[in-house]
Amino acid sequence: MSRSSTILDRYLFKQFLGPFVLAVGGFVIIGIIDLLFLLVDLFVNSGVPLPVIVRLLAYKVPAIMVLFFPMATLFAIMLLLVRLAKDNEMTILRASGISLTRIVIPIVLFALITSLFSYWINEKMVPWTSHVSQKLIMREIQKKPPPTIVENVFFQDENDRYFYIKNIDSKRGLMSTIFLFELTDSYPRMITAKTAKWNKNVWVLENGYVQEFDGDGKVQFSSHFDVMRIFVDREVSSFYTDQKTPREMDTKELKNQIQTLDKGGISTRNLKVEYYMKTAEPGACVIFGLLGIGFCLTFVRSGKDWWGVIFAVCAAVLTVGFYFFLVAICRSLGNKGLIDPVVAAWLPNSLYLALSGVFITRQFFR
Repeated sequence: MSRSSTILDRYLFKQFLGPFVLAVGGFVIIGIIDLLFLLVDLFVNSGVPLPVIVRLLAYKVPAIMVLFFPMATLFAIMLLLVRLAKDNEMTILRASGISLTRIVIPIVLFALITSLFSYWINEKMVPWTSHVSQKLIMREIQKKPPPTIVENVFFQDENDRYFYIKNIDSKRGLMSTIFLFELTDSYPRMITAKTAKWNKNVWVLENGYVQEFDGDGKVQFSSHFDVMRIFVDREVSSFYTDQKTPREMDTKELKNQIQTLDKGGISTRNLKVEYYMKTAEPGACVIFGLLGIGFCLTFVRSGKDWWGVIFAVCAAVLTVGFYFFLVAICRSLGNKGLIDPVVAAWLPNSLYLALSGVFITRQFFR
């Protein structure tokens, strides 16, 4: 019995793997068509070297793959179940004493594996390829180096101090025109400096003034200093304009970025939405897999039920389209602060999980 179960699992896996790989390849080709037109135009009209074009195309593939993994999972599972019904293999398996649950569980596990694989690609490959491709675009196509100087930076630290920095030069490790406001019971204490250097969280202010005010807002103390050292609980590197985008960071980097900006009193709603999306997007593979199982078990009654197959495919296409529409709406609402970032990322998956659960439970308890 154990050997028969192993053979069944291997058979189902082979029937799933082929369509899944085919679907991923087909969807990737569809996804890169617009990009391909742009790259060909750059090669022909802008003189961008062919090796650069090929590298850019290769760097974009992982991100496109992750986007289409849920649809590929849905396609592969539906094709597997429709083929089992068409060849009467489903009927034979159940007549041999194999329950529907025993057939469905390995298929759900395949969807879970694709979800974990999608998460690994999204966590390990996509951040690196996105960052490298962006640098390649700036260097080879836009013909300019990545910016390293930020202008007019405002932030707040955990000690209720407010900072303004006009310029930051990351290559030389210098800041210029620094204003520091420390809150007191009346008017804030103000520290200004012409330049500053930093070593991690220690700032060395140079050529500046310290001013304190009385209850009427008049200066009651003013002193010049050549050098002053202060401790700031935020890395200066978080100000650079060549900071990675959320797509170029893994979950750990993105979480650290959110914590750093939260300490500075800067809104991180958009980053939090992207942080939770990094797990919600791969999780959609399992959701779509369950949805494919539910559609096939509900609408495809037998191998000759072609209307059921057509209806299942049409329902799948419509629900996929509505899913991405729902994701876009929820992401926008989350970025605007109208819903919580966790809800914005996971609401579409939750709704589709409930929908697939309704279809599947009806087949097991009817």
